[in-house]
Amino acid sequence: MGIKTPAQFKGKEAFYEKMLKMFVKDNLPETWASFDEAIKDVDNTKALVHKIKGIAGNLFIEEIHQCALQFEISLRNNEPDRDFYKMFVESCNAVRNSLLQ
Repeated sequence: MGIKTPAQFKGKEAFYEKMLKMFVKDNLPETWASFDEAIKDVDNTKALVHKIKGIAGNLFIEEIHQCALQFEISLRNNEPDRDFYKMFVESCNAVRNSLLQ
């Protein structure tokens, strides 16, 4: 697996991997909307980003958590940022791909 197990899960690596796979399966879309599509349905996008941010934080997936936070702030401020969305999607895809190896 390409993701390092946080200290909080040492000795429980199998459980952590199971939680990561559940996170990917249940929360990360296989195909993401384009930025323009995502901001057309801003309420659903806000809810999805907020949910992913929270779970990523609980699982100590710092890159997703930080990218989601930045994009969520831009949405809350009614200034959706294309670059933040791109970084958010790329970080989610990187986690998905690392678990498929």
